[in-house]
Amino acid sequence: MCNAFLLHFSPFCFAFQVRFEVVTSEASYCRSLDIVVEHFVKSKQLGALLTTQDRNWLFSRLADVRAISHSFLSKLEERVESDMVHFTVCDIITRHCQRFRMVYVPYLTNQSYQDATYQRLMNENQGFKRIVEKLERSPVCQRLPLRSFLVLPFQRITRIKLLVQNIVKRTTPGTVEAMQAIKALKLLEKLIQESNDSISQMKSIESLVSLSAKVDFECRTLPLISQSRRLVREGPVTELMDFSLKDTERSVYLHLFNDYLLLSLQKEGGKFTVIDHSPVSDLRVENCRVKLHSLQKNLFRLHMSNKSLLLRTDTQSDKLRWISALSRPQPEVDFSAAQGKLCILV
Repeated sequence: MCNAFLLHFSPFCFAFQVRFEVVTSEASYCRSLDIVVEHFVKSKQLGALLTTQDRNWLFSRLADVRAISHSFLSKLEERVESDMVHFTVCDIITRHCQRFRMVYVPYLTNQSYQDATYQRLMNENQGFKRIVEKLERSPVCQRLPLRSFLVLPFQRITRIKLLVQNIVKRTTPGTVEAMQAIKALKLLEKLIQESNDSISQMKSIESLVSLSAKVDFECRTLPLISQSRRLVREGPVTELMDFSLKDTERSVYLHLFNDYLLLSLQKEGGKFTVIDHSPVSDLRVENCRVKLHSLQKNLFRLHMSNKSLLLRTDTQSDKLRWISALSRPQPEVDFSAAQGKLCILV
């Protein structure tokens, strides 16, 4: 498309090529979406084998993605037809970003369910596997498997962002087109970030649901599942107790969330008994400095809402990571042995 005349203006030519690639790559993308929707999503043989839930998880909102992509392509093609040389695309991208958000964020968020559903059906449902492989052998698929079609929306939204980045680089700063490109790029970056945040939130909820099935509460019950809760750090530590007791130490397990800390005893089968919990806002941590000849190392004091614990980790680095995760450390205090107590802290 870039003729000999345009070659004398290479910056203009490069910008033109990138804009034209937005159009041609969108056309190719739409053709692929047509294949997956018409050939797989609408397959009666495949549909007869899928439950409503599996169908939703496997194909998510592919039909909606296709509809919006065709609308976007139509606007791009109209713009090219109006001026084959000086057409712009970033203002069209900007106007479509809200519609992109409505379908891409849910589709990208569903990825883990989509992958898990596909693997489960391929492993456990021989009828599903047989029909999918039969459909994949059709010439219309051009030897591409179903999974390659399912990941297209993930690839496309990133590809558009990269193309717009190139337009920004190739466009004269301060021009209307440059400002349109920068605006489009910011909206695309926001959309991708929102998708990433939504994916992270979904994974956090999944982990909370899984943990909730593994814990029982010896203390007051705390509802674990919350959209705003995320796991910061978890792992076993050793609690050092009063020398007057028969057992002077025990292994405890910490689940540190962004808003709460769970203190548990680990049981067989990966299960936990929660013996105490505290809001993160009530936590205070102190680094215990030990004497060189002391047998006890890697100690820190954790103050919770209603108790104080002396904890030990296996390594110095692990201790420092816990101190950092739990709260900002208070000034160091000296560690010293005392009769009847393992550690006395002010």
